[in-house]
Amino acid sequence: MTFEQAALTIASLLLVATMCVHSFLGQARLIRPILKQNAGVMQRPLARFILPFGWHLMSFIGLIVAAILFAWAWAPDQARTIGLTMTGVVFTVSGIWDAIGSKGQHVGWPPLTLIGLISLVALAI
Repeated sequence: MTFEQAALTIASLLLVATMCVHSFLGQARLIRPILKQNAGVMQRPLARFILPFGWHLMSFIGLIVAAILFAWAWAPDQARTIGLTMTGVVFTVSGIWDAIGSKGQHVGWPPLTLIGLISLVALAI
């Protein structure tokens, strides 16, 4: 194992751990209490959907980066494929989920979906 492989592996594992903590503890300690207040902007259904959606999307984006770092360490020839595949799947699914969950009201679903689809097209080229 080279120093670069060790460093990238440690970074990717730390990122996975951080994103898991971000998602689970953030949901329990931040998102749920905010939603329970049901005050101000949180009275709007769209805001109640977008807050946890955006929070967890950030965690998934971190997992994409972790996979790319790990691939660079151990399978650099596959890093592009892994990165584009994960980006394509995460963003396409997120965009569709956003469209459904927001009933098309959130302006973010078209670009999220396009980012995913364009990544998958780039993978096929």
